[in-house]
Amino acid sequence: MSQEDTEAPSEAPLAATLLRGEETADARTAERWAYSKWGRRLVSAFVLYHAAILLVHNLPAQGLSRGLHRFFNVSLDMHSYLRATGTTQSWEMFAPNPRRNNVFMKVLVVDRDGVIHDLKHDAYGVDRFPYLFYDRLGKINRRIGDRRGYRPFYAAWVCREWERTHGGEAADTVRFVRMWTQIPHPDRVIAGAGGRLADMGYDPMQLPLREREEDTFACRSTPHARLPDTLRRRYGLPPVGSEDEPPVRGPEERS
Repeated sequence: MSQEDTEAPSEAPLAATLLRGEETADARTAERWAYSKWGRRLVSAFVLYHAAILLVHNLPAQGLSRGLHRFFNVSLDMHSYLRATGTTQSWEMFAPNPRRNNVFMKVLVVDRDGVIHDLKHDAYGVDRFPYLFYDRLGKINRRIGDRRGYRPFYAAWVCREWERTHGGEAADTVRFVRMWTQIPHPDRVIAGAGGRLADMGYDPMQLPLREREEDTFACRSTPHARLPDTLRRRYGLPPVGSEDEPPVRGPEERS
């Protein structure tokens, strides 16, 4: 072997040179980050802002955090950001002022013979639906109990379901009856137990139950409360215009 061959530096393979080029320390460092330095700073600032907004939003609006709420609302436009991102859910339901009553909504259907049927959609007592966990029906039941604007749409669904499951026979009305029980104050529970820890508590099924009828919706006049003929054909039901089911007249025809 000649002296020239011994002293020549080893060269990288041709394929590595063509595909990657010469690696530098800066190139190896840049590969560790998906964004540039300013990009990382902007993303970090956004994450911190979002986390701070959610934290302050879930703090009680009164007391020590009242000034913090005011600062975030005025200076950082907290409410506009929460509405824009759809993150307005607050967890203040757990504190500092939990609910003092249990509210349920009884859903009744009056058929065209005047018979009242309790669908037992409420979570009070024995529910005919599987209730091992807090299911979707329980969530909807709470919503229609707190917000009356949801009830026309829920009543329309109940009317359609009744019609579908009763041979195409339309119900007359859907009635919503509000039920509630008053949760006893902790002082009353402690006093009733005489200070004995083992006797503290109460049976929620033994609390006095109050009821009040709040809304009634007619299945023939509530929007979207009747099955259209396309769905009636799918379920094997007679069309609305047949002899089995008289046609529904519009407001202009009834007048």
